[in-house]
Amino acid sequence: MGEFESMTNALKTKKYEIEIIGSTCRMYYITAESAEKAEELAFRAVDEDFEISSTWKASAEISYIEEEENE
Repeated sequence: MGEFESMTNALKTKKYEIEIIGSTCRMYYITAESAEKAEELAFRAVDEDFEISSTWKASAEISYIEEEENE
């Protein structure tokens, strides 16, 4: 590529900032008196899990809470 082509391409291009987020999920089955208590215990379980990075823990949030039916 010649010098002129490089200058022409530089004038046609733009610089972009791109953030890429990856996420995973973990399921916890918690026995508790209420959904609020189950949420508290689930976050405690996350904090105690040595396999989870501190960055993942810091951005963890509840996706949903659903009461399991007794079988």
